[in-house]
Amino acid sequence: MAHEVEDMFSVRELPWHGLGTVLPEYPKSKQELLEAAGLDWEVGELPVEVPLPNGQRLMALDKKGIVRLSDNTLLSIMGGTYQPIQPAQLVDFAYSLLDAEEGSILFETAISMAGGKVNTLLARIPKEVKIGGEDAVDLYLSFVNSHDGSLRFGVHVTPIRVVCRNTLNLSLKSAMQSWSVKHSASALTSIDEARRTLNLSWQYADEFEKGMNTLLDQEFTKRQFEDMVRKLFPKTAKETAPFSKEQYSLIGLLESSPTIDDGFRYTKYGALNAVTEFQDWNTRYNEGEASIEEKRTLNVLFGRAKAAADKTYAYLA
Repeated sequence: MAHEVEDMFSVRELPWHGLGTVLPEYPKSKQELLEAAGLDWEVGELPVEVPLPNGQRLMALDKKGIVRLSDNTLLSIMGGTYQPIQPAQLVDFAYSLLDAEEGSILFETAISMAGGKVNTLLARIPKEVKIGGEDAVDLYLSFVNSHDGSLRFGVHVTPIRVVCRNTLNLSLKSAMQSWSVKHSASALTSIDEARRTLNLSWQYADEFEKGMNTLLDQEFTKRQFEDMVRKLFPKTAKETAPFSKEQYSLIGLLESSPTIDDGFRYTKYGALNAVTEFQDWNTRYNEGEASIEEKRTLNVLFGRAKAAADKTYAYLA
């Protein structure tokens, strides 16, 4: 299964895969969070023994088995210096990092993936990025832990709402800022180092907000938009009409899309919105191993939609 979800919770929205508990409000306590996500368990360390042909057993002194104690599930065989981090400690780290009281963090999701081997928390960043004082862009802190060495313990700043393994991978690839550390005895004490990473993320958010508001303040007429789409999205030699079908669609979105506010429709920000809306929602996707929503997300972050948005922003900036 592409989602790899064992158990989880999400707030107010059921994820695309239809799994997990939907909470009507953000969890008010650590225990509520852990129980709702199916993460109210601990891992333990057990010695590793190898059976020999003569019937004796040899201890692997430089290895340890990482076991989920609630059901005796073997999660991994790790090196002797590996220090497991409990699901509850991941939550504690989030509260310490944000210097927040229990129940005050807006945790959007918490997930047990890959049979418990990967645990995640997703918290809404307590800094809202607004364009023109109205158009909000959500950013999140994704806290990640693994019990099999596949992922380092860390926190990542991302615009992706993590609800499965695919969106987790996307959030890591597209992270604006990241901090991570090996599973060691000192991992949970690196609060100050992680906070410095967060401070950089606030700077990124401020710069992003400033850049978008700069576009918002600049008028961009329909004629200028037509010139832009001719240059950035040229029609083929076979097309004889004044504009190609794609170009007509882009112009139509600028003029009438209900998602583009009339207050900034004919600004550079409105022009950027028209292009991104076309690329995000006018690409046809076929259902397959990945859902249509996942394919759309991949397109927005890494595919044709991302390339179109980048060259449009470069033209307008």
